[in-house]
Amino acid sequence: MQENTPFGVSELLVQAQRMKKWYEEALHAVAVQYGLTMNELSVLLFLANNPALNTARDIVQLRALAKSHVCMSVDALARRGLLAQQTDEKDKRRVRLFVTKAGQPAARAGQAAQQAFFARLHAGVTAEEFGVLRTVLGKMLQNAQGEDQYGV
Repeated sequence: MQENTPFGVSELLVQAQRMKKWYEEALHAVAVQYGLTMNELSVLLFLANNPALNTARDIVQLRALAKSHVCMSVDALARRGLLAQQTDEKDKRRVRLFVTKAGQPAARAGQAAQQAFFARLHAGVTAEEFGVLRTVLGKMLQNAQGEDQYGV
């Protein structure tokens, strides 16, 4: 059966969904080990991997997570002492988030799982091939961010 979508874009979306599922499976054991939800682990990893991007807004925008899920995860992580919240000195409306010493073991375990997953994903892919993929996906993302004609 032939697809009516140009360039097999629906297949690309299916493959992206599969990769996301495999990524979540790779991190699942860490989440279970530390008693975290996948959203909580995602927030913790985002902050550990991006220390300069340390607001809930950064997480919502860059990880494409629902604002409500990020807020619930931040609250849960803070209650457990895995995350600290600090009001920005220059802008009192902004709250900065930091992984605490107690949150470091879970963050490090998550980072190790991420590294193993990405090493497996990149196996056999040359730097040139990966560069082409990044370029093409970047262009497609720019195109998708154009007119919101699909309600996405």
